[in-house]
Amino acid sequence: MNVAFSRLASMQVESGHFNMWPGGDYVVSTITPYVAEMLVAAKDAGFEPPAQLLERTLKRLEDDLLAGGNAHYDYDYSEHLRLAEMMQAGYVLARQKRAPLGTLRALYDNERSKLIAPLPLVHLGVALQLMGDTERGSKAIEEAFTREFKRPAWIGDYGTDLRDLALMVALTHENGLAQAAYDAKVHAMAREITGRAVWNGKFYFSTQEQIALFRLGRALLNDPDRKIEGDVFAGNINEPFAATGQIARSFTAPDLAAGVKLDVRGDGPIYLTEDVVGYPVSAPKSMRNGVAVRRDYYRLDGSKYDGKPLTEGDSLVVMVTVESDENMRDALIVDLLPGGLEIENFNLGDQSQWDSVTIDGVTLSERSSEAEIAFEEYREDRYVAAIKLYDGSKARLFYAVRAVSPGTYTVPSSLVEDMYRPTLRGIGEAIPSTIKVVSPN
Repeated sequence: MNVAFSRLASMQVESGHFNMWPGGDYVVSTITPYVAEMLVAAKDAGFEPPAQLLERTLKRLEDDLLAGGNAHYDYDYSEHLRLAEMMQAGYVLARQKRAPLGTLRALYDNERSKLIAPLPLVHLGVALQLMGDTERGSKAIEEAFTREFKRPAWIGDYGTDLRDLALMVALTHENGLAQAAYDAKVHAMAREITGRAVWNGKFYFSTQEQIALFRLGRALLNDPDRKIEGDVFAGNINEPFAATGQIARSFTAPDLAAGVKLDVRGDGPIYLTEDVVGYPVSAPKSMRNGVAVRRDYYRLDGSKYDGKPLTEGDSLVVMVTVESDENMRDALIVDLLPGGLEIENFNLGDQSQWDSVTIDGVTLSERSSEAEIAFEEYREDRYVAAIKLYDGSKARLFYAVRAVSPGTYTVPSSLVEDMYRPTLRGIGEAIPSTIKVVSPN
């Protein structure tokens, strides 16, 4: 946790807001109340975030809230983003009894109709409740759950209908404001999850959705009135369990072959989550759903790598090409390395060494013009980049690898996805499927 706090401190810029990526200048003010909420929750849980970091963040929220929020002119739904940021800031400050009640009331009375998604109304409603205006607070929360919203596919708040609903229900439980009618919405959420499109046997959730579902699960488990009991059967083995808020069991392949059964008793609703863990026996199929990715290997003379064995010490340049069918502000490319290869950071050393290397018409010293990169990282086993894409656009990214360990290695597939709409994703074909590294004669 201390490492996380240190990283957050390094991301906070002079304005008091946070950079989207460490070491960059991509400032998104809407993540400041999001981070502030995490800091306050950590403090309430007994952790010790740096006092200066927390105070500076809360002061930034206070100033923004009193000033009428931040403009988001480069987004289509700028008014919603401004209000959503203010309402979440109000909630965080209200948890510290620092929210200006007059501003919260003005947001409710004059501006809530401008919202196009419901989560900010719950933030506002809880804030009003915490600051003593229970009438407006309860009405705001009720409106969030009953008013019909049609959330656009992309607002710019990194959320989805699923993220919003999970957090809305979680917030009511965390603040003692839960109602059966609100909890009933969880059934609709479960139907969305089970009905969500699946590729390669997997559900895909954004980080925001995963965190929201975790918070919801934790909030529901903390309800002392929700207890279950029953029996777990694996073949002829019966394992009873007493009244508890949750039960978790792991089963091996032989257990599953023998037959697994759960006999669960308790007042509903009861939720079941199933996770399957294993290693694929074959590479995932290439796919394009809104975005596509392709990886090509080149030798330093600019010729395309033909798949022949590499000798220890040989270098290759990797070109990753991404093509998008939609606008994506936060496209994430993850390119895993085959075993036996080691990544080299283009940004280290003398950049002039790449003046003479041209790959597919791009001189590597000028490669930055080929993609709008927000973040780039050269890890031990992969290359990672976050870039901005536009409808119909193509971006190219480059990095170098060096053969270091003899052997024959499977080549992983490349992946690109929208970080906050993970069903928009592409999987590239691994060509060649294997790479062989040999020792020098």
